[in-house]
Amino acid sequence: MFAMTVVHFVNFREEPGAGLGTFAELFRGRAMPLFLLLGGLGVTYLTRRSTTPERDLLLRAVMLFALGLFMTEHVPRLAIVLQSYGLFFVVSTVLFRLPTAALVGLVPILTAIGAVTYQVVGIPRVQTRFDELASAEGIESLFFDGFYPLFPVGAFFITGIILGRINLRSERVAATLAGVGTVVGVGIPVVASGLVSRFGFQTDFGGNAGDGMFHLTRLLDAQGHSAMPAWVLSALGTSIAIVGVSVLVAPRAPRLVSPIVAVGSLSLTYYVYQAWLTNVVPPTTETTLGAEWTFTVVVYGSFIVLALLWRVWFRVGPLERVLRLGSGPRLERTHPAAM
Repeated sequence: MFAMTVVHFVNFREEPGAGLGTFAELFRGRAMPLFLLLGGLGVTYLTRRSTTPERDLLLRAVMLFALGLFMTEHVPRLAIVLQSYGLFFVVSTVLFRLPTAALVGLVPILTAIGAVTYQVVGIPRVQTRFDELASAEGIESLFFDGFYPLFPVGAFFITGIILGRINLRSERVAATLAGVGTVVGVGIPVVASGLVSRFGFQTDFGGNAGDGMFHLTRLLDAQGHSAMPAWVLSALGTSIAIVGVSVLVAPRAPRLVSPIVAVGSLSLTYYVYQAWLTNVVPPTTETTLGAEWTFTVVVYGSFIVLALLWRVWFRVGPLERVLRLGSGPRLERTHPAAM
């Protein structure tokens, strides 16, 4: 949640002395993958607890689509992810019943297809809007060339479904996730950058979705949101590492992490809250780096207070409660990893 806020409120700067501006770039292309991975994790827990999993997934998909389309119309400065979330929930009505081996196989398949289609489909649509949802352009945006297309960013969501099936209570498992994730997350950009520098490969061919042609060397583009395998695999690594570290730290320092837990339990509410606030602050082209970091800290800090107060009386956030409307009955017993 904090990384997402940094990306939305702090403008990346390369000029000398812009250390915090350069630091902000570390979060770009890392917050969204983790957000989607945790969504997939939640799908596994939801379908394990519910007696009507397909209905619950579809109801959430409809609500997320509606909220995402509404926000696209009224929050023009951000690329809203909720439409893609809705699509992934629809696809999950099939995914959650697939064996784990099949899901593992889908991750590189989505990554590989996305590496091709994101380049050759052409210039990306800005967002899928109400009047475009059922159009060819709207569907194309959701699947191939939008900000968060199924190919390849669905790989993050599927990885979350897989993680929900393993025993995250095991310290050995958590430590493995933290270690392997860190190596992959850090190692791939380093290797890709080294190859680009050593052999003079070109990775930027203009625009987010390129020039409508497939370029082999662009696969090494590890920059955030490039949609290329170097970024997808690196972002998967950092997301998995954060899950592993979180599982290791949370039981040992419950008071320390309680504010983070409070915000996380109201994740949809927070997403809408901070997105809406971009309408009332000046654009980053008109602000100083200090002001942007101040916005970020105030937005995140104020919501921590609101979330802690809310959880005194309620376990579920306001928008999270709406998302659960119409859900079927829950099973009384759940798999230990889902608790």
